[in-house]
Amino acid sequence: MKPNSFVLAAMTAGALMAVPSSGAQTLERSAALTTTSDGVGGFNAYFGDAFAASTASRDFADVFTFSVPTPFDAAASLTSLYLDSPQTKDLDVVGLNLYRYDPASSAILGNAISGIDQTGIGQHPTDAWSLSAFGLPAGSYAVRIDGRVSGTAGGVFGADLAVAAVPEAQAWHMLAAGLGMLGALAWRRRR
Repeated sequence: MKPNSFVLAAMTAGALMAVPSSGAQTLERSAALTTTSDGVGGFNAYFGDAFAASTASRDFADVFTFSVPTPFDAAASLTSLYLDSPQTKDLDVVGLNLYRYDPASSAILGNAISGIDQTGIGQHPTDAWSLSAFGLPAGSYAVRIDGRVSGTAGGVFGADLAVAAVPEAQAWHMLAAGLGMLGALAWRRRR
């Protein structure tokens, strides 16, 4: 092997070895949500994450999972807090998504519902995101938060999720039939 070929082979091998370590920079965390019943078939959940100074310059993807046994509507909001590193917003949230998935394979089923970035303007505004979804089928779901720890002080985010049970079509038909019967009885009494 010629010296130039040896140097080229060594550089290529070094570059290939460096590629996996750059992918390892993303912090990926997953947790099941702890929910609190709302007493009418839905629930509320409060969750978040904190990042230490040692995670500076790293991307993160946090996934919070939950299951719902009936069709439902959902709403979520998220706020991040930046610490006061000079000239830097320490935590930058870039995505809030809700999606249905298969618990056995972790495959995403259907399309993800993206949150809306409501972050204000100005220097280092606090992140604010919201998400709403209506008429979702029963199943296993996940809320995913993506972002970057951009400052040297770390940072935190907090989020909430509200799930409201939606009556199935049969329940609406029964309600309509019951109201119709009450109306017929009232009409009959007046006669």
